[in-house]
Amino acid sequence: MSGRITEEDIDRFATAWFVALDVHAAPEQCTTMVADEGLEMIFPEKPLHGVGDFLAWYAGGTYSDGEDAPGVTKIFFDEVHTLQSMHVVERISDDKVKVRVIVEWQASWIDPPGAPRPKRTSMEATQDWTLQRSDKNPYRLEVVEYVAIAEPFKYAPGFAQL
Repeated sequence: MSGRITEEDIDRFATAWFVALDVHAAPEQCTTMVADEGLEMIFPEKPLHGVGDFLAWYAGGTYSDGEDAPGVTKIFFDEVHTLQSMHVVERISDDKVKVRVIVEWQASWIDPPGAPRPKRTSMEATQDWTLQRSDKNPYRLEVVEYVAIAEPFKYAPGFAQL
């Protein structure tokens, strides 16, 4: 596996990542897009360390610290991620880059469970990713670091906030 990571590579990967989140792809598919070793992810809920924590966050289970995770695929529905912009911030090497991603996210959820109407959010999220070459998926990239809250969320007026 070689070749400098291009903006086209990153765009294809980011698009596939967000589609996987929107359709609640099988956990096994999503794990092909994250690093097996050294994975660090920071979400509003908590920092995640490793694939096991990612799977608990995504599909439900128990985090490495023993805390129960309901799984975002069991909370949110009718999700739409729209990639607004993406650019390389730093080239660590030909096989590893830091990227700034801006994505619009819309999603619904029911809070509290059994409430008569779902809540709906619409926001812009600025994220920082570190990606490296990988042979685990057709996009030839994987997430090593993922900061979902690189800047505070920018909520659209009139929509629910998390």
